[in-house]
Amino acid sequence: MDACTDVQSVAVDRKACELLARLIASQRIPQDREEVPSLQLPAPLVGSFFLLLVAVCHQTSPPGGLPLVGRVHGNVRRGWDYLFQRLLDAAREDHVLLAPAYWTHITPEEIRRLFADAEFGARLTDPEGRCRLIRDLGENMLSSGWSVADDIYRHCQGRVATGEPNLLGVLARFRAYSDPVKKKSLYFLSVMRNQGQWRYLDSASLGPPVDYHEVRGHLRLGTVRIHDEGLLKKLKGRIPVTAQEDVAIRQAVYDAIMLISEWSGVRNPSQMHYLFWNVFRSVCLRENPQCFELSADCELPQRYRHLTSVGQKAGCPFAAVCRSAGNLEPLSEHVFETDYY
Repeated sequence: MDACTDVQSVAVDRKACELLARLIASQRIPQDREEVPSLQLPAPLVGSFFLLLVAVCHQTSPPGGLPLVGRVHGNVRRGWDYLFQRLLDAAREDHVLLAPAYWTHITPEEIRRLFADAEFGARLTDPEGRCRLIRDLGENMLSSGWSVADDIYRHCQGRVATGEPNLLGVLARFRAYSDPVKKKSLYFLSVMRNQGQWRYLDSASLGPPVDYHEVRGHLRLGTVRIHDEGLLKKLKGRIPVTAQEDVAIRQAVYDAIMLISEWSGVRNPSQMHYLFWNVFRSVCLRENPQCFELSADCELPQRYRHLTSVGQKAGCPFAAVCRSAGNLEPLSEHVFETDYY
């Protein structure tokens, strides 16, 4: 595997990956799974629920905008957690919400209303764009003769990336899943495996689904380095990058996670993804990262808490090898307008 992506602009720092891999190798890393309850949906609809949810979910904490927040069952939930619970409650009440025929005529107002909160308001960004993704999803499902996501799995005979047809290739036909780095596709397939719904003939092909939290974390760790001064200036100035630069950065993060997974002995890129995603979104915040002391309201799941001992306090599990630990102005993820992730 080539560990570098366009060495002139973005590259994996193999030494930083090695240091992080050694640290991870010394720890007990939790298995990859979602922090979700039982769906209590008919088995054939579980795949359709996640196919729709992952298609919808992108940019729930936009730079410079209000993060997606709402109260469900008396608890304040954010981002993915809020989207998940609101859609699940609605789908339990009306299974039609998970039918491709319904997706083909859904409106932006329906999406806005579905995810609006009485207390925090309608914070979901770009309901029009998300509507287009869902309609395309439904139209392509129906034109292929598929009524549930399990039909896609059967069509591909459980193959992730080998043979024809395969799941990554077929999912790429949907606009929501057409990302060259395959973030949503890999995440959807990971969720379906972790929910016990699908098993894959070539599970080694299931790479890490890289999202913007992981980009931010790996740029700060130094496992991915920006060598192009113009691109670095864009990141520091919060200036939008090009599509090519976006792919180069995310592909480098993907490559770094693959290396760390191998060198740490974990040898499970999905498990590495869940570790990084949970730590970066809860601890390595865009503003005020909690390098050496976790806040009282830190949302890091309990199963990762044993990793957070830093001296006498609980802090970031990676602080000892992070090149940005304690930096008052660490890099953040790049700015790029997209619905890929």
